[in-house]
Amino acid sequence: MRAEVDRASRGDLDTPELQALLPLLERQQDLSVLPCIDQLLVETCTTKEGSHLYTYPFESRFVHEGIGFLWAARLTQLERGTITVSVNDYGFELLAPKGYPMAELLEDHRDQLLAADALERDLEQALNLSELRRCRFRAIAQIAGLMNRGFPGSSKSTGQLQISASLLFDVFERHEAGNLLLQQARREVLEEQLELSRLRAALERAQAQTFLHIETPRPGPLAFPLLVERLNNRMSNETVLERVMRMKAEAERNER
Repeated sequence: MRAEVDRASRGDLDTPELQALLPLLERQQDLSVLPCIDQLLVETCTTKEGSHLYTYPFESRFVHEGIGFLWAARLTQLERGTITVSVNDYGFELLAPKGYPMAELLEDHRDQLLAADALERDLEQALNLSELRRCRFRAIAQIAGLMNRGFPGSSKSTGQLQISASLLFDVFERHEAGNLLLQQARREVLEEQLELSRLRAALERAQAQTFLHIETPRPGPLAFPLLVERLNNRMSNETVLERVMRMKAEAERNER
């Protein structure tokens, strides 16, 4: 996808797919820019929902989730606030209440946001890694034979197994912090669930790219899928299609 956007930014619309997207690409170009492969595009805008930040690394959903929560944690360390994170395969959105100085913090602290130093420590603060490790430890403890699943005709329930695993986890945490099973659970969370190595590589790659910060009057076409992603996580008696059509009509009115 990154390569396709790069081609579109240079006007190489030589495939039917890119030609079909021409109206959207032109709208994105008018409102912001189409990033080249050596550029990292970050858009900020303010709507009635609050202060938005959209970033498009074009890495992967899991990597964007890690970077999104990492940036949210680093931003709230600089300026207290509540930030919602939405991600897709192209990028991520950070949404804070109106008045939150998203653009100013981005300009003043971009190097800090992109830093790969102390990544594990910052992820510990950004995510509830203790609970993630506890969930991963449950499977590891079963494989290691530390948990008795019961006998034929009197097997333990899932809830009982979860309680047993949590008790074991707490005992090891308090009295044997260097336990190999705890270390394995932590390693699997960081490397498999959060893809730490890919996350670090993505941040290092972003540091080498040209940083493009564009303040837009409203979310653009690249941001629209992230808006829809956030809609999927809201309770509503409207269908997603109805909400998307309403947002589309509102965007068209704003462009007139």
